[in-house]
Amino acid sequence: MAPDLDEGVSALCYRALLAFASTVSLASIVITFWLWFPKEDRPLGALVLLPVFIPYALIPLRLYRRRLRAGLNFAIAMGGALFVPGIMLLRYALRWDRRWWLLGSLVLALSMQLLLVVLAAKAYIPLPRQPHSRLKFLVSMAYGFFLFGSFWLFYRPVPLRIEENESAAMRYLETSALSAEFDAHEHGGLYAESIGGLAPNSNPECALGPDRKNPLSEAGYVFEYRGIQPSRKSQNCTRFGGFTITARPAVYGQTGIRSFRIKNRNLAIHFTSENRPANDWDPETRLRHLPN
Repeated sequence: MAPDLDEGVSALCYRALLAFASTVSLASIVITFWLWFPKEDRPLGALVLLPVFIPYALIPLRLYRRRLRAGLNFAIAMGGALFVPGIMLLRYALRWDRRWWLLGSLVLALSMQLLLVVLAAKAYIPLPRQPHSRLKFLVSMAYGFFLFGSFWLFYRPVPLRIEENESAAMRYLETSALSAEFDAHEHGGLYAESIGGLAPNSNPECALGPDRKNPLSEAGYVFEYRGIQPSRKSQNCTRFGGFTITARPAVYGQTGIRSFRIKNRNLAIHFTSENRPANDWDPETRLRHLPN
């Protein structure tokens, strides 16, 4: 049977282990926060993460001030709520950031969550019931569920820079395709030989949008425009019966993951997460990015 925390050496051991686990968890979270948050965003990030930081500091404080149930409730709630997020963050780090000190910090934090839940549960079960003790326990669990839900709401499986690059690439495809459609409407349904330098053309005056440029440096993507046969001459320019515009990451897995393709008339953006050009048989992009 688990010892009563009001008695003897066993009580001190339980308190010491729980305090150790909560302190190490807090330190690991701070290290991860410091490594992943840009310097300019740290003050705001620290404010946002206060609901996570504060409970880990309160656990040992409440235990040693004899507010045993409150400390144990928080230990169970925090350990349970952040165990799955810990696994997700570790998976994220293994894919995108393999610095050993970061991985070690996440592994340590994850193991401490298990220790918190097991030790706090063993200490809590034999405690005598008190008025409102069940309600206080449920309130702590609700707080843990709130933290878990908040993580799940804002968690992204890929770095923000990649999501931003992919969004920028899709916007560029869409605006370029719409420009091509408007231009074709004014030229008997025939499409330009090139758009903004995305394809070679025999006459620069035949290119649509000469001021547009390939946004490789901004978006991390390489774009290509191709006319679809049949073609014919119109006003000394070669024009095509259709077009496709493709976008591929400049460095697959670093500047982007998904490749995109858009085609005349349909204007649906097809994508693939494989390291190859997208084609018309790939699915249309309507959902947020999910990795393979």
